[in-house]
Amino acid sequence: MTTNLTNGTDDGGGGGYSLAGYIVIGIVLYFIVVLAIAGNALVIASVLVFRKLRTVTNYFIVSLAISDLLLAMFVMDFNACFIVLGDYWPFGKVFCRFYISMDIMLCTASILNLCLISLDRYWAITSPFSYYQRVNATNAIILIVLVWVVSFIISVLPVMLGLHVDYTLDDELFQLFYEEPTFCVLILSEWYAFGSSVISFFIPIFIMGYTYARIFIVARRQARQIAAYNNTGQRIQGTDKKVQGSMRRERKATKTLAIIVGVFIGCWLPFFIVNVVDPFCKRCVPPEFISFTVWLGYVNSALNPIIYAQNKSFRNAFKTILFC
Repeated sequence: MTTNLTNGTDDGGGGGYSLAGYIVIGIVLYFIVVLAIAGNALVIASVLVFRKLRTVTNYFIVSLAISDLLLAMFVMDFNACFIVLGDYWPFGKVFCRFYISMDIMLCTASILNLCLISLDRYWAITSPFSYYQRVNATNAIILIVLVWVVSFIISVLPVMLGLHVDYTLDDELFQLFYEEPTFCVLILSEWYAFGSSVISFFIPIFIMGYTYARIFIVARRQARQIAAYNNTGQRIQGTDKKVQGSMRRERKATKTLAIIVGVFIGCWLPFFIVNVVDPFCKRCVPPEFISFTVWLGYVNSALNPIIYAQNKSFRNAFKTILFC
């Protein structure tokens, strides 16, 4: 998400690194960008090409991959350019607003898509017999559209209407942050920083934590029931075998998606803590640390496809596409 900082300057330009330092930073940042673009494009292509991967859960994963792909294409690369050019923004103020809006919207969409994934896993594990009747492709598409609409309302509209602006800044800083065409960072008002962080991150994270805790409890109970059933020496009928096989697959999918959520929290939690604290302490957090937390969050967009590769079906699809 766009950095909520001054970047250690009051004149909108000039960083504190040598030329060699900027080259190294540029290589690292653009490597992350390329990895995120290539990896998420591969995830989307895999689901489109292979019918076996066109499941309801994977529809949510594709929506997540789209948000990560767009984040890399329209936000991460421009943020990297801004940093490498020494805090100089060559794209103008109009595109700066678009860039900031896309940043907030796509990060929000990622979080809400992960919320959908956690709810999907919750329904699949806790209600396996009714899951396929309740969660079908049509309902999945409706939920995905709702996620993107909500993300737009939460992020793009407030930025375009200027509701995020911190009017308590002095004239010089206000001119720099909101009107200078060669400088592009997001400085949030206290209420918007707190409200957007709670709605876009902390509430969804609470929901994810609750659903995965419930999933863990139910999955353990189901595993014990299956073990007890098998230990009785009773013959397992064909239908029972199918149910047990389906439950095992759902648990494997849940494990992979739980890792995705865990990595997401680890990557983005530092930024959202800083995002809430910094406006209230009057920009007391070092700009370099804020920039680090932003890119730690961006790294998450490159890590998700690597996590998907731990799933055998996705791994085989990746190999087929890359080495066919």
